[in-house]
Amino acid sequence: MKKVVVIANRYVDSVSLMAVSAKVMKLDGVSNAESGMGTPANLEVMVDDLGYDVPEVTPNDLVMAITADTEEQVEAAMQTMRDLIDHKDTDGSVSYKSLSQIDLREDEYDLVQISLPGEYAHAEAKRALSMGLDVFIFSDNVSLEEEADLKKYGQEKGRLVMGPDCGVGLIKGVALGAGSIVRPGPIGIVGASGSGCQEVACIVERLGLGVSSIIGTGGHDLLPQIGGITMLAGMRKLDDDADTKVIVLVSKLANLDVMAKVLGAADRLSKPVVAIFLGADEKLYEGHNVHGTFSLEAAAVKAVELCTGKKPEIGYTDDEIKALVSEKVAALRPEQKYVRGLFSGGTFTEEGMIYYTQHNKGVQLNSNLNTKYAAQIPDHDVSVGHCILDLGAEDFTAEAPHPVFDPILKLKRLKKEIADPTVAVVTMDFIMGPGVAADPVTPFANECKALKDAGSNIIFISNVCGSLEDPQDTLAAEKMLADAGVIVTRSNYESTKLASAFLAALEERG
Repeated sequence: MKKVVVIANRYVDSVSLMAVSAKVMKLDGVSNAESGMGTPANLEVMVDDLGYDVPEVTPNDLVMAITADTEEQVEAAMQTMRDLIDHKDTDGSVSYKSLSQIDLREDEYDLVQISLPGEYAHAEAKRALSMGLDVFIFSDNVSLEEEADLKKYGQEKGRLVMGPDCGVGLIKGVALGAGSIVRPGPIGIVGASGSGCQEVACIVERLGLGVSSIIGTGGHDLLPQIGGITMLAGMRKLDDDADTKVIVLVSKLANLDVMAKVLGAADRLSKPVVAIFLGADEKLYEGHNVHGTFSLEAAAVKAVELCTGKKPEIGYTDDEIKALVSEKVAALRPEQKYVRGLFSGGTFTEEGMIYYTQHNKGVQLNSNLNTKYAAQIPDHDVSVGHCILDLGAEDFTAEAPHPVFDPILKLKRLKKEIADPTVAVVTMDFIMGPGVAADPVTPFANECKALKDAGSNIIFISNVCGSLEDPQDTLAAEKMLADAGVIVTRSNYESTKLASAFLAALEERG
């Protein structure tokens, strides 16, 4: 039994709605729970993919949809969804309708997370800063002028401005945005890449340590209009933090003048600094004291080594990769000759393409992105040759929710790729955390297992970016993938290294 309820002119951010749907899905008899704004992309999922009868709505309307076994269960689930959205849950938390309701003399808050439409985010963030609060701004579509204004104002107030468009943070043990719940430890991270920061933190945890803080800056912080204000402030904050022993800086390669300023400031810190600026070479770090690295995995390994005095081992050895590639490629049909990458965001996509460019020279790479590492495909909906896709890019998210929050777009693309008889290898990433999809792995594991049981020889490679405390159970998800015949790696870098070896073997085979 299905039911749809529409609340006109009610905005709720996507992260909150994902958490609400995940809670409702756990109720007895409920097989599906959807909540989203009435955008064309959300309506396509609800109507075309899930079969809900949604009346005419606008993007400003909230749409709630439930599928359950009985009418009573549908009604109970819908009421629970309403209560959660209205913050009427009984977990003992306190909710406010606006910042003006908070009296900081009585309520000991020091940070506010803002997830509003971009046009409203600037005013609310500035109000929070004026109240003496740090701000974490998940909202995007905030202009560079407004971002610069907020960060300069935050400097004056001595407060951190994380974002806008900041996806990941971890402050005092609380995961912000789409971040993982990484256990506490001696490594502090400041980064302009949310998924990059999360990957470093989760690898650090796998290697036996933990993280003091993750201070996200937003993706524009290292542009000349901003000048690295938040990265510099985050570095100083971690340098003053007694719990932090090593600092890691994470970003894609950005404005060289700003990066030089950041590296110069790092030289003056009292603690060792590891840097990973994806796309940089050795020249960027010349004359600086930072430990320059060239992959997210290497940054995590170096940070752990600096803390423990011992370099940890991680991943497949070269001999293990050689044997695995030889075994799997021998079973492929002659027409199977291409590698396809299905990534949930730009950082993992770029790390992969950088590796392929360096290690598979002369091989034509294709992508939906406009990048120097690959040729841009004419139609993002049709893969060509060896094709590395960023499914979190705007050409995909204009059609459906971001794959980190809703896996349906990624699952549809997987089905399209495996139906292509020329596909030999598919590599995927999965991102865990309390703010993302409640179960991003199961539908993919089921798809891979069904193919395996049907005798398919497509090679699947996957890594799971998640911590031991994330609600999706990272270790169980990895086991589920492995049981479905997927080669499970410990990092995006390792997945790419393995896929690169397969790509080379496919090219050699002709």
